[in-house]
Amino acid sequence: MPEANVLIQISSHGGSRRQEAQRLGRILRAKKDMAAEEYNAFFYSLVSTDTEEMFFSNKRQRFLINQGYSYKVITKLAGMDEESLSYSNKKEHHELLQKVLAATDTDAEEEKIPGDSANKSGNLSVVRRQGSMASMSGADDMVYSEYSGKTKSRHPLFKRFRL
Repeated sequence: MPEANVLIQISSHGGSRRQEAQRLGRILRAKKDMAAEEYNAFFYSLVSTDTEEMFFSNKRQRFLINQGYSYKVITKLAGMDEESLSYSNKKEHHELLQKVLAATDTDAEEEKIPGDSANKSGNLSVVRRQGSMASMSGADDMVYSEYSGKTKSRHPLFKRFRL
């Protein structure tokens, strides 16, 4: 996060209080080429209300206040109550469910996914470049990475998810 000044944390517990304080410290650290008086950093943590997560959120809030950070709870945002989301009513839910139940594995295989890097034979393309050991060790801002030879075959429905 070298140049970031906003961090949005979306997790159930966010790790330990120490990890959260480290994240907060990184985002608040002064960045190069920024004047101190114009620099603002924001750390948002999204928490579901009426869940067990609230207990841990309250503990994290107390910890951050004890560490000297200001903490503000925002319960209402502009436009939060507007229903502009897809599938926001029961009818749309039902239509989507019908489409999913009617889909077959062949539908997923026929689907063309933009940006899929496999060529027509199903093999991934490979590029070879000549380099030196200095490049592999990172001396000239290059990084050496190893990859396993074979990739596991995945169900066509999961093609768009990269592991």
